[in-house]
Amino acid sequence: MKKLLLLLILSFFSAQSFAGSCPDGSDPVKSISADGTYFVYNCGNTNTSSSNTSLITEINPVYYSGWKQLSNTMTGLSSHNFQFLNDSTKSRRGNQYQRFELRDGDCGSYTTWDDCANDRQRVEFTADFLPPKGKHCIAFSIMLDDSFVTMHPTSTALAQIQQSGGPSGFIEGFKSNPGVLMFHAHEGYYDFDWLYLHGSRTDIKQTDLRFRLLSLDEMKDKWTDISFCLDFAKNNMSLWVNGKRKFNINQPPTGLHLPESIFFKYGIYQSFVTKYKKKYNRNTPTQIVYYDEIRRGSSIEEVDFNINPNLKAID
Repeated sequence: MKKLLLLLILSFFSAQSFAGSCPDGSDPVKSISADGTYFVYNCGNTNTSSSNTSLITEINPVYYSGWKQLSNTMTGLSSHNFQFLNDSTKSRRGNQYQRFELRDGDCGSYTTWDDCANDRQRVEFTADFLPPKGKHCIAFSIMLDDSFVTMHPTSTALAQIQQSGGPSGFIEGFKSNPGVLMFHAHEGYYDFDWLYLHGSRTDIKQTDLRFRLLSLDEMKDKWTDISFCLDFAKNNMSLWVNGKRKFNINQPPTGLHLPESIFFKYGIYQSFVTKYKKKYNRNTPTQIVYYDEIRRGSSIEEVDFNINPNLKAID
Protein backbone atom coordinates (compact mmCIF):
# COMPACT_ATOMS: atom_id res chain seq x y z
CA MET A 1 0.00 0.00 0.00
CA LYS A 2 2.85 2.40 0.85
CA LYS A 3 4.56 1.61 -2.46
CA LEU A 4 1.35 2.29 -4.37
CA LEU A 5 0.83 5.58 -2.55
CA LEU A 6 4.40 6.64 -3.38
CA LEU A 7 3.86 5.85 -7.05
CA LEU A 8 0.68 7.93 -7.07
CA ILE A 9 2.45 10.88 -5.43
CA LEU A 10 5.35 10.69 -7.88
CA SER A 11 2.97 10.35 -10.79
CA PHE A 12 1.12 13.54 -9.85
CA PHE A 13 4.33 15.44 -9.12
CA SER A 14 6.05 14.38 -12.33
CA ALA A 15 3.08 15.03 -14.56
CA GLN A 16 2.75 18.57 -13.23
CA SER A 17 6.46 19.26 -13.60
CA PHE A 18 6.75 18.12 -17.21
CA ALA A 19 3.66 19.83 -18.62
CA GLY A 20 4.53 21.33 -22.01
CA SER A 21 8.26 20.70 -21.66
CA CYS A 22 9.08 19.09 -25.03
CA PRO A 23 11.05 21.19 -27.51
CA ASP A 24 7.96 21.53 -29.73
CA GLY A 25 5.79 22.64 -26.78
CA SER A 26 3.96 19.34 -26.40
CA ASP A 27 3.78 17.21 -23.26
CA PRO A 28 6.16 14.24 -22.89
CA VAL A 29 4.61 10.80 -22.76
CA LYS A 30 5.25 9.19 -19.37
CA SER A 31 5.46 5.44 -18.87
CA ILE A 32 6.82 3.08 -16.23
CA SER A 33 9.97 1.06 -16.90
CA ALA A 34 9.72 -2.62 -17.69
CA ASP A 35 10.69 -3.60 -14.16
CA GLY A 36 8.30 -1.06 -12.62
CA THR A 37 10.98 0.80 -10.64
CA TYR A 38 11.28 4.17 -12.40
CA PHE A 39 9.55 6.55 -14.79
CA VAL A 40 10.39 6.98 -18.47
CA TYR A 41 9.67 10.23 -20.33
CA ASN A 42 9.64 10.52 -24.13
CA CYS A 43 9.15 13.44 -26.49
CA GLY A 44 7.75 12.30 -29.79
CA ASN A 45 10.30 14.03 -32.00
CA THR A 46 13.31 14.06 -29.68
CA ASN A 47 15.29 11.34 -31.37
CA THR A 48 14.13 11.85 -34.96
CA SER A 49 14.48 15.58 -35.56
CA SER A 50 17.41 16.31 -37.88
CA SER A 51 18.00 19.61 -36.08
CA ASN A 52 18.75 17.66 -32.89
CA THR A 53 20.95 14.93 -34.32
CA SER A 54 22.99 16.79 -36.94
CA LEU A 55 25.42 18.13 -34.31
CA ILE A 56 25.79 14.83 -32.43
CA THR A 57 28.01 12.64 -34.59
CA GLU A 58 30.95 11.56 -32.43
CA ILE A 59 31.26 9.14 -29.52
CA ASN A 60 34.15 9.93 -27.20
CA PRO A 61 36.54 7.18 -26.00
CA VAL A 62 36.22 5.61 -22.57
CA TYR A 63 37.11 8.03 -19.78
CA TYR A 64 39.19 7.33 -16.73
CA SER A 65 37.59 6.92 -13.33
CA GLY A 66 38.44 9.65 -10.89
CA TRP A 67 39.37 13.22 -11.77
CA LYS A 68 42.44 14.18 -13.73
CA GLN A 69 42.61 17.43 -11.84
CA LEU A 70 40.81 19.17 -9.02
CA SER A 71 40.80 22.95 -9.08
CA ASN A 72 39.25 25.78 -7.15
CA THR A 73 39.60 29.06 -9.00
CA MET A 74 37.62 31.09 -6.51
CA THR A 75 39.24 33.79 -4.41
CA GLY A 76 38.18 35.36 -1.13
CA LEU A 77 37.34 32.11 0.71
CA SER A 78 38.67 31.04 4.11
CA SER A 79 40.43 27.96 5.49
CA HIS A 80 37.23 26.67 7.11
CA ASN A 81 35.56 26.28 3.71
CA PHE A 82 37.28 23.02 2.69
CA GLN A 83 39.19 20.18 4.33
CA PHE A 84 40.44 16.72 3.39
CA LEU A 85 39.59 14.38 6.26
CA ASN A 86 41.48 11.12 6.79
CA ASP A 87 39.25 8.67 8.66
CA SER A 88 38.34 5.28 7.22
CA THR A 89 35.64 4.79 9.86
CA LYS A 90 33.66 7.77 8.55
CA SER A 91 34.55 7.89 4.84
CA ARG A 92 32.23 6.28 2.30
CA ARG A 93 35.06 4.06 1.05
CA GLY A 94 38.81 4.15 1.44
CA ASN A 95 40.46 6.53 3.91
CA GLN A 96 39.81 10.12 2.82
CA TYR A 97 36.74 12.22 2.25
CA GLN A 98 36.01 15.93 1.78
CA ARG A 99 34.38 18.45 4.08
CA PHE A 100 32.74 21.70 2.88
CA GLU A 101 31.53 24.45 5.18
CA LEU A 102 29.69 27.60 4.11
CA ARG A 103 29.08 30.46 6.55
CA ASP A 104 27.27 33.74 6.20
CA GLY A 105 29.31 36.07 3.99
CA ASP A 106 31.30 33.32 2.25
CA CYS A 107 31.06 34.61 -1.30
CA GLY A 108 33.98 34.39 -3.69
CA SER A 109 34.78 35.76 -7.11
CA TYR A 110 35.98 34.38 -10.40
CA THR A 111 37.68 36.15 -13.30
CA THR A 112 34.32 37.06 -14.88
CA TRP A 113 31.87 36.52 -11.99
CA ASP A 114 31.40 37.91 -8.49
CA ASP A 115 29.12 35.94 -6.15
CA CYS A 116 28.93 38.79 -3.66
CA ALA A 117 27.61 41.20 -6.28
CA ASN A 118 25.09 38.66 -7.58
CA ASP A 119 23.45 37.67 -4.27
CA ARG A 120 25.22 34.31 -4.03
CA GLN A 121 27.35 32.43 -1.50
CA ARG A 122 29.36 29.31 -2.29
CA VAL A 123 32.34 27.03 -1.90
CA GLU A 124 32.59 24.65 -4.87
CA PHE A 125 35.14 22.67 -6.79
CA THR A 126 35.06 22.51 -10.57
CA ALA A 127 36.16 19.43 -12.51
CA ASP A 128 37.20 18.91 -16.14
CA PHE A 129 35.33 20.54 -19.02
CA LEU A 130 33.66 17.96 -21.27
CA PRO A 131 32.28 18.27 -24.83
CA PRO A 132 28.51 17.88 -25.25
CA LYS A 133 28.99 14.68 -27.24
CA GLY A 134 28.86 10.99 -26.51
CA LYS A 135 27.93 9.80 -23.04
CA HIS A 136 29.13 11.25 -19.72
CA CYS A 137 28.43 9.47 -16.43
CA ILE A 138 29.20 10.95 -13.01
CA ALA A 139 28.90 9.56 -9.49
CA PHE A 140 29.42 11.01 -6.04
CA SER A 141 28.63 10.14 -2.44
CA ILE A 142 27.21 12.84 -0.20
CA MET A 143 26.52 13.10 3.53
CA LEU A 144 24.95 16.01 5.41
CA ASP A 145 26.20 17.10 8.78
CA ASP A 146 23.70 16.51 11.58
CA SER A 147 23.41 20.30 11.99
CA PHE A 148 22.35 20.88 8.36
CA VAL A 149 19.25 23.07 7.84
CA THR A 150 17.64 24.39 4.68
CA MET A 151 17.19 28.09 3.95
CA HIS A 152 13.82 28.49 2.25
CA PRO A 153 13.17 30.65 0.22
CA THR A 154 16.91 30.70 -0.52
CA SER A 155 18.01 27.63 -2.47
CA THR A 156 21.08 25.47 -1.71
CA ALA A 157 22.65 23.49 -4.55
CA LEU A 158 24.67 20.43 -3.55
CA ALA A 159 26.30 19.42 -6.89
CA GLN A 160 25.43 20.59 -10.40
CA ILE A 161 26.27 20.30 -14.09
CA GLN A 162 27.05 23.71 -15.56
CA GLN A 163 27.81 24.72 -19.12
CA SER A 164 30.35 27.00 -20.77
CA GLY A 165 29.64 28.84 -23.99
CA GLY A 166 25.94 28.09 -23.69
CA PRO A 167 22.79 30.22 -23.74
CA SER A 168 22.42 33.20 -21.40
CA GLY A 169 19.66 35.40 -20.01
CA PHE A 170 18.44 37.01 -16.79
CA ILE A 171 16.71 35.66 -13.67
CA GLU A 172 15.12 38.10 -11.20
CA GLY A 173 17.16 40.94 -12.67
CA PHE A 174 20.52 39.18 -12.37
CA LYS A 175 22.55 37.95 -15.33
CA SER A 176 22.22 34.18 -15.67
CA ASN A 177 24.29 31.52 -17.39
CA PRO A 178 22.02 28.57 -16.54
CA GLY A 179 23.28 25.07 -16.05
CA VAL A 180 22.05 21.66 -17.15
CA LEU A 181 20.95 20.06 -13.89
CA MET A 182 21.27 20.67 -10.16
CA PHE A 183 20.81 18.78 -6.91
CA HIS A 184 19.07 20.99 -4.35
CA ALA A 185 18.43 20.88 -0.62
CA HIS A 186 14.96 22.37 -0.63
CA GLU A 187 12.13 22.39 1.95
CA GLY A 188 13.42 19.31 3.76
CA TYR A 189 14.22 17.24 0.66
CA TYR A 190 17.12 16.50 -1.66
CA ASP A 191 15.81 17.23 -5.16
CA PHE A 192 17.02 16.51 -8.67
CA ASP A 193 16.36 19.52 -10.91
CA TRP A 194 16.56 19.35 -14.68
CA LEU A 195 16.84 22.93 -15.97
CA TYR A 196 14.67 22.94 -19.06
CA LEU A 197 15.93 25.87 -21.17
CA HIS A 198 13.75 27.42 -23.84
CA GLY A 199 13.62 30.62 -25.86
CA SER A 200 16.38 32.33 -27.83
CA ARG A 201 20.02 31.64 -27.10
CA THR A 202 20.69 35.19 -25.85
CA ASP A 203 17.43 35.55 -23.89
CA ILE A 204 17.07 32.04 -22.49
CA LYS A 205 14.17 31.13 -20.20
CA GLN A 206 14.58 28.54 -17.45
CA THR A 207 11.95 26.16 -16.12
CA ASP A 208 13.01 23.99 -13.19
CA LEU A 209 11.61 20.46 -13.44
CA ARG A 210 12.09 19.09 -9.94
CA PHE A 211 11.95 15.56 -8.54
CA ARG A 212 12.25 14.67 -4.87
CA LEU A 213 14.83 11.96 -4.20
CA LEU A 214 15.22 11.70 -0.42
CA SER A 215 14.34 13.54 2.75
CA LEU A 216 17.28 15.46 4.20
CA ASP A 217 16.85 13.62 7.50
CA GLU A 218 17.77 10.40 5.66
CA MET A 219 21.03 12.00 4.54
CA LYS A 220 22.28 13.32 7.90
CA ASP A 221 25.26 11.37 9.23
CA LYS A 222 24.62 8.79 6.49
CA TRP A 223 26.17 8.47 3.04
CA THR A 224 23.95 8.60 -0.05
CA ASP A 225 25.30 7.48 -3.44
CA ILE A 226 24.20 9.47 -6.50
CA SER A 227 25.04 8.61 -10.10
CA PHE A 228 23.73 9.86 -13.43
CA CYS A 229 24.46 9.69 -17.15
CA LEU A 230 23.97 12.36 -19.81
CA ASP A 231 23.83 10.71 -23.22
CA PHE A 232 24.14 13.31 -25.98
CA ALA A 233 24.25 10.65 -28.71
CA LYS A 234 20.89 9.18 -27.70
CA ASN A 235 19.32 12.31 -26.12
CA ASN A 236 18.83 10.71 -22.73
CA MET A 237 19.35 11.36 -19.00
CA SER A 238 19.32 8.62 -16.36
CA LEU A 239 19.69 8.84 -12.59
CA TRP A 240 20.47 6.27 -9.85
CA VAL A 241 20.25 6.62 -6.04
CA ASN A 242 22.16 4.05 -4.00
CA GLY A 243 22.44 1.89 -7.09
CA LYS A 244 18.73 1.94 -7.96
CA ARG A 245 17.53 3.69 -11.09
CA LYS A 246 15.03 6.48 -10.41
CA PHE A 247 14.58 8.33 -13.71
CA ASN A 248 15.14 7.76 -17.40
CA ILE A 249 14.33 10.91 -19.37
CA ASN A 250 14.48 10.70 -23.16
CA GLN A 251 15.19 14.34 -23.96
CA PRO A 252 18.34 16.27 -24.97
CA PRO A 253 20.25 17.08 -21.73
CA THR A 254 20.94 20.70 -22.72
CA GLY A 255 17.82 21.30 -24.81
CA LEU A 256 18.22 22.59 -28.36
CA HIS A 257 21.07 25.00 -27.57
CA LEU A 258 24.34 23.08 -27.37
CA PRO A 259 27.06 24.72 -25.25
CA GLU A 260 30.77 24.60 -25.97
CA SER A 261 31.28 22.31 -22.98
CA ILE A 262 29.75 21.07 -19.74
CA PHE A 263 31.41 20.60 -16.36
CA PHE A 264 30.65 19.12 -12.94
CA LYS A 265 30.70 21.23 -9.75
CA TYR A 266 30.21 20.06 -6.19
CA GLY A 267 30.26 21.70 -2.78
CA ILE A 268 27.71 24.17 -1.37
CA TYR A 269 26.12 26.92 -3.48
CA GLN A 270 23.40 29.30 -2.26
CA SER A 271 21.54 31.66 -4.60
CA PHE A 272 19.48 34.79 -3.79
CA VAL A 273 20.57 34.74 -0.15
CA THR A 274 18.94 38.11 0.65
CA LYS A 275 15.53 36.42 0.40
CA TYR A 276 16.34 34.43 3.52
CA LYS A 277 17.81 37.42 5.35
CA LYS A 278 14.81 39.63 4.60
CA LYS A 279 12.26 36.97 5.53
CA TYR A 280 13.83 36.01 8.88
CA ASN A 281 15.83 39.18 9.64
CA ARG A 282 18.97 37.20 10.44
CA ASN A 283 22.16 35.93 8.83
CA THR A 284 22.24 32.70 6.87
CA PRO A 285 23.00 29.55 8.93
CA THR A 286 26.24 27.61 8.57
CA GLN A 287 25.92 24.54 6.34
CA ILE A 288 28.35 21.58 6.42
CA VAL A 289 28.38 18.82 3.77
CA TYR A 290 30.72 15.88 3.08
CA TYR A 291 31.62 14.30 -0.29
CA ASP A 292 33.45 11.14 -1.31
CA GLU A 293 33.89 8.67 -4.22
CA ILE A 294 33.59 11.21 -7.05
CA ARG A 295 34.04 9.64 -10.49
CA ARG A 296 33.27 10.12 -14.13
CA GLY A 297 33.26 7.73 -17.07
CA SER A 298 31.36 6.75 -20.21
CA SER A 299 29.07 4.15 -18.61
CA ILE A 300 27.32 3.65 -15.30
CA GLU A 301 29.51 0.59 -14.66
CA GLU A 302 32.61 2.82 -14.71
CA VAL A 303 31.37 5.14 -11.97
CA ASP A 304 28.84 3.47 -9.64
CA PHE A 305 30.36 0.96 -7.20
CA ASN A 306 26.86 -0.22 -6.21
CA ILE A 307 26.48 -1.52 -9.75
CA ASN A 308 30.12 -2.48 -10.20
CA PRO A 309 31.61 -3.53 -6.81
CA ASN A 310 35.03 -4.05 -8.43
CA LEU A 311 35.67 -0.28 -8.62
CA LYS A 312 38.53 0.72 -6.36
CA ALA A 313 38.04 3.32 -3.65
CA ILE A 314 39.18 6.85 -4.51
CA ASP A 315 41.47 8.69 -2.08
